[in-house]
Amino acid sequence: MPDPESFKKAKAHALQYLSYRDRSKWELSQYLSKKEHSLPVIQKTLDYLTELNYVDDQRFALQWGQYKINKNKIGKNRLYMELLGKGVKKETIEGILNTLYQRNPEMELAVQCARKKWITLKSFEEKKKKRLLVQYLQRKGFPSNIIYQSVKILAGAGGIENH
Repeated sequence: MPDPESFKKAKAHALQYLSYRDRSKWELSQYLSKKEHSLPVIQKTLDYLTELNYVDDQRFALQWGQYKINKNKIGKNRLYMELLGKGVKKETIEGILNTLYQRNPEMELAVQCARKKWITLKSFEEKKKKRLLVQYLQRKGFPSNIIYQSVKILAGAGGIENH
């Protein structure tokens, strides 16, 4: 049983860390570990904050995912890897991705990204422009079928000028 003073200190650290944005349990656990709290204290703090609904991986994944889609227009693959890196369980991620990408179809996001990038590539020859666009969309985490459809739409329409 952790002593009350250590628990109080860990709670204060955790609440301060959560005041900036929602966090996954894993992120919070890593943060408290860096603050040199013991494992029992960290676990008790996580249990306490979960009970108060201050920490919820499902909610965190949904908020983080929506933010990343809106701001960075990323694909499922990249968002999956980011959430995995934040310690969210695979089952939680898969459910969240289905919800998020029903509201924000990947094809639409990819075409938006491609249009924006296409403008910056206007000085390149067509073949290189397409290759650079494909690489860009791959880094954004879109699957190859969507990437090639997006490039085909833009290249086939003479870029975005006709859209």
